[in-house]
Amino acid sequence: MNNQGTCCDNLFSDFTFQDIRTAIPPERKGVYVIRVKQRGEPVAEILQQVEKVIQHLDWLIVGKKMLNRTKRLERIGPCPIIYIGSAGTQQGSKHTLKGRYSDFAGRHTAMYPLWALLYFGWDLEYGWMEEENPIILEETLKNRYRQSHGRLPALVHR
Repeated sequence: MNNQGTCCDNLFSDFTFQDIRTAIPPERKGVYVIRVKQRGEPVAEILQQVEKVIQHLDWLIVGKKMLNRTKRLERIGPCPIIYIGSAGTQQGSKHTLKGRYSDFAGRHTAMYPLWALLYFGWDLEYGWMEEENPIILEETLKNRYRQSHGRLPALVHR
């Protein structure tokens, strides 16, 4: 998939995008997005394989959480933007764009679905824009996205 001329280019034209595996975001406040650069295996096949792995874990509480998160993949549509979030929204917050990026390795709500997409051949990009008041920009972007698509990006729960 070529992202030139896609539905949300105008919303994220001021963002810096890098491959999600090797991104080097700044230690600053801002808004970030996950964008699909190239699709891999179909989502239905990914979910089927993830469910097999979860069954082998035989650990109900972990399996339930992983399945809840990965089922969000079903909401991926033609738009390449699959997540919108912010970093540094709380006064005195230590969260930065770099910190939120690091969270994908162990505590971010979108980590399981992102890992699954990467494992099954999807190319993803981490994009960001530095912003001193990230909560306002995040809400603005989410509202504009919702106006265009009738819902939030696939991996955004609220």
